[in-house]
Amino acid sequence: MQLQLEDFLIENREEYLRHSAMNYTSQQRQYNNRLTERLLELAAQHGYVFDEEDFDFVTVRDRIRCYYKSYVQSKRKKGIKVGYAPERKKAKAGEGKQARTMGGSSEEIVSTEK
Repeated sequence: MQLQLEDFLIENREEYLRHSAMNYTSQQRQYNNRLTERLLELAAQHGYVFDEEDFDFVTVRDRIRCYYKSYVQSKRKKGIKVGYAPERKKAKAGEGKQARTMGGSSEEIVSTEK
């Protein structure tokens, strides 16, 4: 059972990491809520029920966030860049450039400003 839920999280990793760079936009919140709903639906389909007293919707959503955060931290500890740099408002002309670097299976945008 747990493997099915973990497979689901792995399948959705890239999209989650893209949305996590949106810095708490409504689009990111909607994505995180929908991902949590889908995980709970998958769990229910396989007969796994979360104890709502200990694992309400928000707690499950937070555990998903921690799962992905641990993945990113583990990869970075090994020197592998994963994830996406937070989205920023466009800089004024001439203030800096952005360079793209590849790491793992994700692309990270790194600012070259000093």
